[in-house]
Amino acid sequence: MSKDEVTQIEGMFLIIERRNVKGLKHWANELERRRIPAIIKIYADMIDKNRSLVKNLSDRGFEIGGGYDGEPFWNKSYQHQYEEMSRIKDVIQACTDKPMRIFGSRYFAYDETTLKVADKLGVEYLLARGTAGARAVIYKAEEYNARIISVSNVPSKEMGTGSLCDESLWSRGETPDDFRKILFSLKEDRIILVAQTHLSGVKLHWWNVYQDFLNANVVAWRPLDKFASNPIVLPNAQIPVNTEVKYVTPKPKIPLEQEPEYPFEEL
Repeated sequence: MSKDEVTQIEGMFLIIERRNVKGLKHWANELERRRIPAIIKIYADMIDKNRSLVKNLSDRGFEIGGGYDGEPFWNKSYQHQYEEMSRIKDVIQACTDKPMRIFGSRYFAYDETTLKVADKLGVEYLLARGTAGARAVIYKAEEYNARIISVSNVPSKEMGTGSLCDESLWSRGETPDDFRKILFSLKEDRIILVAQTHLSGVKLHWWNVYQDFLNANVVAWRPLDKFASNPIVLPNAQIPVNTEVKYVTPKPKIPLEQEPEYPFEEL
């Protein structure tokens, strides 16, 4: 029996690039070593400074997605969303020579206007805040072409819910041990695991949590198209939207500068 046949969880891995080249290289090398497909959500200004690195990551098979870290796209005008998504798309495509197929604004925020813009620009997937707890769900509005990837969403002790992600939990006062407990308690059949380059990419204790989870082999990791196949198709008005963000100002239990660094050799 193959490993996939005994695995209970189907998963997709998402890296959020936070302008930390060392952490990005670290995660990319590790996922490539493990043969785990992944999406890298990246910002245009980072590409401007690291074009050869981003092109190399794309050539190695990573799906390069667009990231916008200004104000979240909820209730923003068509012109604003179009200009920003189009600008980021142009930068990514000029670098990778491939279409930018997936996009996410800050907090994975989107609305109906975002769907209209995505269709206009030919963007196939939008990242959205989780709407079904830790279970990842793929939606498609009947009126639009772009698919909506509702990421895994988990609670914290005091500051609401957020993505199944190192930075999301760190910002809300959780520790690496808290994150480990959440990961190893997952009962869902489909998850999206998110890792951020400036935290687990370079901070030892957070990195080790991901290593323990990946070593457990409880997830069959899928590429974007396979994971997002067979969406739930509904009228757009019936697709749930999560706009809860209670951790705008991070309140970590351990400040970032006090987190032990990963003992890097030269990458």
